[in-house]
Amino acid sequence: MVVISASAKDSASPFGKRLAANDKKTRDKAVKSLSKWLSTKGDFTEMELMKLWKGLFYCVWMSDKPVIQQQLSDTLSSLILRVPRQGVMPFIAAFWKIICAEWNGIDRLRLDKFYFLLRCFVLYSFRMLKENEWDLDTIEEYNNVMINGPLNATNPTVPDGIRFHLIEIYLQELEKTVDVAQSGEVPTAHILKPMFHLLGNTVNRKVFKMVAEDVFENILKKIAEGDAEEVDEDADLTVFDQDNEDDEDEDEDEDEAMEDDEDEDDEDATAEALALAEMEADDEEMLSPSTVFDYDLIGIKKNLLAAGGDKTIVESNRRKIYALYKAFDEFCPDEDDEEEEEEDEEGEDEDEE
Repeated sequence: MVVISASAKDSASPFGKRLAANDKKTRDKAVKSLSKWLSTKGDFTEMELMKLWKGLFYCVWMSDKPVIQQQLSDTLSSLILRVPRQGVMPFIAAFWKIICAEWNGIDRLRLDKFYFLLRCFVLYSFRMLKENEWDLDTIEEYNNVMINGPLNATNPTVPDGIRFHLIEIYLQELEKTVDVAQSGEVPTAHILKPMFHLLGNTVNRKVFKMVAEDVFENILKKIAEGDAEEVDEDADLTVFDQDNEDDEDEDEDEDEAMEDDEDEDDEDATAEALALAEMEADDEEMLSPSTVFDYDLIGIKKNLLAAGGDKTIVESNRRKIYALYKAFDEFCPDEDDEEEEEEDEEGEDEDEE
């Protein structure tokens, strides 16, 4: 059970208790007051933000009706858009520090509403990036918050449950943020930097597997389904062979919780393939290109190549990262490679003549 200190409860006042009130008018007034306070203050100390989020965490904890829970999660997450630019990253970082610190104390009955809170918070974080016109410096700041926080690959204080959930929803919430027609303007390769960090640095096989499948293989599947006519019928979409050898043994000093998770998967580790399914569907079942989110495949491919070549990454991950790179290269070969292939074909034709 989460232990809420008296000071944390006090920090929820005067906003917290009213935000969790059953009466809608009371909640609306609290939102207006809190939004005004956040938008005018700007220069928060870390302690102020930690106390604020500890109190707001307590509000979510105490909310009991599903509709109120969802509205409260959406409302609290939307505060990201109210905070002045200079204070928004510390505001986001404080949220994740509190969530990571309190997560293991959340009982099963309350877990779903906190999963929903995380989903809302990620969505509004992406909306903040959109409001900043996908500025690369802002994206870099946000990525640093996530890499140093809930998506850090090695920090034992970050519960795996948070990592798993964020990996699962990251693309979903990003795609909700942008109209498909404008998705090509979004620097998705930069936004996915925390996922490249996880690929290179995690020692947890389940984390690696989820990033590979739920993020990168998922992107390839979306593109293949939406633009099937341009996918080479002979393209090898398999990311990993089923006959790959087992990964190296986990470090003996690895966190016990991580070992338990991985031991459950050991028996199937060799048999499971981190592979893309062959895209075989009728044309009628294919999505039109206009409905497919336009990911920066070239940028993603370059980042995968860079991640695989990084000397500091976990060595057992390197081969798998290069396998992902190869899968992306099948979809979007370099222009130089395409030109060389065309020249080779022309040369062969001339020789035959």
